[in-house]
Amino acid sequence: MSMFKTLQNSPSTISIFHNAKIPMSNKLYGILSKANYKLNEDKSKIILDLMENTLPTYDQYSLIVNNCLRDNYSKNVVASCFPFIKGSTENKVGQDRVTVNAPIGLQRLSGSGLKVFNEGEYAMIVEAFNGIEQSDSTEVSASAVFAAPLVVDWDQNMIANDEHGISNILNKYK
Repeated sequence: MSMFKTLQNSPSTISIFHNAKIPMSNKLYGILSKANYKLNEDKSKIILDLMENTLPTYDQYSLIVNNCLRDNYSKNVVASCFPFIKGSTENKVGQDRVTVNAPIGLQRLSGSGLKVFNEGEYAMIVEAFNGIEQSDSTEVSASAVFAAPLVVDWDQNMIANDEHGISNILNKYK
């Protein structure tokens, strides 16, 4: 058997960046879990990768921005999951402000109105997210920095954050 044939039969990886405190995240995780079970009864088609209370790594973020933003739906998914990607370096959450100092101007993603973070800027976002996640304060939500859920089908270069998007991803495996 050739190496290509072996790789062709390997299951696809679908990651969900999940937060159990968010109802939509729980709903999408449930849909993916059921689909994972059904699709893998006869033959292993997908691997479900649960990423709980974490952001994508910078490399994953880069893959998403460079490979998955094919249409307005996917651009809206990224914009809703990464509030700072709209170009602002400050987001308000209730009475508090979450600020990411990004002195190096963000690169604009061609024609999308979205801006792309460089590695240093993304590291500041991760630091802010982790600081909020680890604090006992309930005044500031981590969703001000990264709003789960985010579902990524790495093999099809598709992303979703709602039932419609999940349906589109899973239709490719039926």
